[in-house]
Amino acid sequence: MKKGTFTLPILQEAQGQYDNIGAYNQLQAMMKAGQKLSVKFYTSKDNKPCAWIESKQVKGFRYELKDVSFTGLINYLMSGEIADFDASPMETQPLEEETNYALLVLMLMLEEHWSIQFTPLFRERSNYITGQKVLRKGTIYFRIPRTDENIELLRDYNVAI
Repeated sequence: MKKGTFTLPILQEAQGQYDNIGAYNQLQAMMKAGQKLSVKFYTSKDNKPCAWIESKQVKGFRYELKDVSFTGLINYLMSGEIADFDASPMETQPLEEETNYALLVLMLMLEEHWSIQFTPLFRERSNYITGQKVLRKGTIYFRIPRTDENIELLRDYNVAI
């Protein structure tokens, strides 16, 4: 066998834009099928608010959010009501640098007096505080950094952690 150089075909440059329309269509199909969703909120690498959505029937995928899509998703989780809530899924706005979207959503829910079930800190061995909110059509999971600041913030809301 002769020694040679191997060359790999170069892929075309990616357009760099996530297919949020496909993600939205998949979410709509899951909601129309009445699936119970597992949702985790986070900030993407390009500082966009996102939800990681999955169910027993569909593997997880990213869906970039804005106010109307967040409201539509929460409304489905609470009531099971299906609506075409995102007319333009590709138009998302980045958050400010260093923003933790999961923490923002958690604080919003605590301000509205939603009861979130947290894993007690003495049972946690990681650097995160975890919690969940079970709703009619799914569960929202939270995972925020375990910092003194975040612990104090949760205690300000009288959260038993």
